[in-house]
Amino acid sequence: MKRTRFLVCALGAALALTFVGCKPTVGNSSISDSSDIYTELPAGTDGTAGTSGTYVTFGEWPQTIKDASVTVNENESLTRGAFTYYKGSDGAWYVKCTEKAEIGSGVEHKYSDGTDVADAGANSTKYFKVEPIKWRVLTNNYNGSGKKLLLAESILINCAFYGYYYDRIIGESTVLPNNYKESLVRAYLNGLQYTKKSSNSAEAEQEIDSSFAEKGFLQTAFTASERDRIVSTTVDNSATSTTDTGNNKPQSPCYCGDTYDKVFLLSEQEVTTSTYGFAAYNEPAASRIRMTTDYSKASGANLSSEEGRGSMWWLRSPHHYSHGHDQRGVYGSGDADSNYGVTNSRIGVVPALCID
Repeated sequence: MKRTRFLVCALGAALALTFVGCKPTVGNSSISDSSDIYTELPAGTDGTAGTSGTYVTFGEWPQTIKDASVTVNENESLTRGAFTYYKGSDGAWYVKCTEKAEIGSGVEHKYSDGTDVADAGANSTKYFKVEPIKWRVLTNNYNGSGKKLLLAESILINCAFYGYYYDRIIGESTVLPNNYKESLVRAYLNGLQYTKKSSNSAEAEQEIDSSFAEKGFLQTAFTASERDRIVSTTVDNSATSTTDTGNNKPQSPCYCGDTYDKVFLLSEQEVTTSTYGFAAYNEPAASRIRMTTDYSKASGANLSSEEGRGSMWWLRSPHHYSHGHDQRGVYGSGDADSNYGVTNSRIGVVPALCID
């Protein structure tokens, strides 16, 4: 635990940026919202649970760096949510991203084609192919609802859990920085506005941030018909959800009220549930390891320095520290015994959702 927390502080808990990604632009027209590309992959498909897992593709997201043989025509563009798509000579759509790799961390930053990922100082942009998102079906009966629970197979993007270390007053309640209900990451996943401080100061004024309103992951990754298929789900944020299934970790006093969302993060309890295919919280587990895509490498996601390890990703459960600055997460080895400062914008996001 202590080694993980030290690593996070060293790598970027004090980063000024609250969201590390590609700046959205506006295209010429809207992409079709009529398609539904949910596809069950054949039995024996490999993934984070091996060939015994059940996998599907659903929605689309930029993932793989453009092949050198492909040219992109920026005069032919479409928009979906926060992204502008540009047409490639291969008939596929591409998203342009300014590279923001964490150069200097001692980790080699390479795309899947072997080329280097540049840092923000290089002012370099690359194109990434928009591809179907692969998910693992964790259960066909989430919380007794009869709905499928899907978890993304990759780290698709990275962002801060919340951008500041100071409390807010919402309604008549004090809201800690690691409150999931009022977090930046929940707003981003669902396309919501959220309350934030105007600066990283205890005395700073509060303001409503609408940057993600109707332009979050939900609106960008899925067509209207796909969004209709995603079930709004009661997300359990109780104290019980903040500890592992064996109750080995202390429950957090920083828990918040339940939310009702289409896209969410897993809790500490869920990511240690054996019936979902997960091992105990303190065991390295391939089923919890998530690798970065080429796109998330470009957008600045933290990368592991060790072969076979994935990258760090957020859980929705707060850490049991009472000051409210730390959030639970999964480490690169797949153990779920990590915590990260809420302002660390390089921690990965692995979305979960339910479908009928």
